[in-house]
Amino acid sequence: MPSQYILVTPGSEVFKPYDKKRDCYEQLTNFMKLPTRGKICALYGLRRTGKTVMMEQCIAELPEEEKQKSAYLLCLNGCDMLEVRRVMEPLYEKGTRNFFIDEITAVTDFQKYGNTFSDYFAAKGAKIVIAGTDSLGIMLAQSDILYDRIQMIHTSYIPFAEFSKLIENDSVDEYIEYGGTLTKSPYKTLQASEEYQNTAIVGNILHSLEKSEDARRYGAAITELYEQNELKSVLNKMINKFSYYTTVKAVNKCFKSAPLYSTIHNIQEPSYVSLINTEEANQATKNALGIKDLDEMQTSLSKRHLDELKNYLLELELFLEIPSYISLNSGERSENLEIFMQPGMIYAHSTALIKNLADDSMWKDTCGIADRNLFILRADHFVKGILLENIILAETYKTFQKIDLDRYYVSQLSITLRNNNQHVEADMILVDKQKGESYLFEVKYSNQIVIDQTKHLRNTDFLEYIDENFGKVKSRLVLYTGASSKQNDVLYLNAATYLKRLSIVSNTPRPEIKQLLNENCNTSKPNLKTTSRKKPRKL
Repeated sequence: MPSQYILVTPGSEVFKPYDKKRDCYEQLTNFMKLPTRGKICALYGLRRTGKTVMMEQCIAELPEEEKQKSAYLLCLNGCDMLEVRRVMEPLYEKGTRNFFIDEITAVTDFQKYGNTFSDYFAAKGAKIVIAGTDSLGIMLAQSDILYDRIQMIHTSYIPFAEFSKLIENDSVDEYIEYGGTLTKSPYKTLQASEEYQNTAIVGNILHSLEKSEDARRYGAAITELYEQNELKSVLNKMINKFSYYTTVKAVNKCFKSAPLYSTIHNIQEPSYVSLINTEEANQATKNALGIKDLDEMQTSLSKRHLDELKNYLLELELFLEIPSYISLNSGERSENLEIFMQPGMIYAHSTALIKNLADDSMWKDTCGIADRNLFILRADHFVKGILLENIILAETYKTFQKIDLDRYYVSQLSITLRNNNQHVEADMILVDKQKGESYLFEVKYSNQIVIDQTKHLRNTDFLEYIDENFGKVKSRLVLYTGASSKQNDVLYLNAATYLKRLSIVSNTPRPEIKQLLNENCNTSKPNLKTTSRKKPRKL
């Protein structure tokens, strides 16, 4: 009798939906080929990251004999492990040995009885691959009943090179707007972003805790929040915090590039200095966006609450924490960097917040905004610039952690030099500790070569500081959206080219940094731009 909670498709009726494959696909095929008695495989990741497609591709590409011994099971809400076993046992008796079970987290008691897969079916020689929307539930099961019985294949993180290969598009803008997910439409609207946030992330955690046998064992603070019906609100605030900070940073950069803020290096007329009070503008921005100077969550949540929630977000591969040093050689630390790994969500939230600012008459009056559309256009440019910095930093960090986490250091650097009180910074610093060599990067969302882009890279005091505290400066680079070139010992590399090279380097035996920074580019002199001396338009 067919189950009303589980839809079964024979392997012979499963067809490959797409030819292009995720980079982690090989891990799945290896699981199917190699001896894994007593273990199961889980495709672990957020929605829209290709888990179901990987299952279908794997079944479709099995040898005909194995395909005949395969079945795809789709679990529906209301299903329990007893029902799963009731469906699987007759299939096993008839010769099915490869079970691909999708939406496993819809099974109400999976976290309690999921070891049925490993201890019964897999122990008898069956190959079992599971996946589910509420991926945190799989992680909770892995740490408990499936401990040491499961191979996890992570799908949430889709680096630029892989995204570019899958959709056949090298556009950095597309990657930012799609947000690192495999979907037909990007996060063009705040509504689309919030829907994904509430289902793929917040709902993921809530549903996983709901189905936990004993939620308290995963952290009392989590359970307290859940019982108070606060967890959803708090998680959304934590995620949205990244959008707020990105927006404020972009707005500040927007001011700094305009007469409102009177950037010292490109506006000569002193009258512009008085057009805006920096502190007043910053406070007006925070007020308009509803941001408090002290994180509002700190007033109702302890550090323990926040640390536990942050750990869940880390488990879902939603954000990255990068250690940061003021001096690597002396061990002087600065605050860790936190990067949210879904740029599309940040972009959708930030663009909506910017439009809210542009429609806030009090804020516009305070900040002297005259041209709403120009402000939105410029602010959008800076939001994408910040997100491009984050993407490059995160991918570089993850790549060199994979190559040799003890040998390489990747982070940002922003300091005030003690000898002359100059503020200097690098959007990214890469250090080969074994060789004592450093590489400094500026990241620009621009296709123009502007002399002022390299002012920190050309600062001799800053370079001496790097030599003494991190390692001899070997190379200085600007990663931007234009064509690769070299100008006055500073290498300009196309950002998309750099990100694609990262993928190659990470999979190369004994890689060298010079492979990543190869000067195989056009070294002819392009049309250089200096900072404009013309009177800028008022926003």
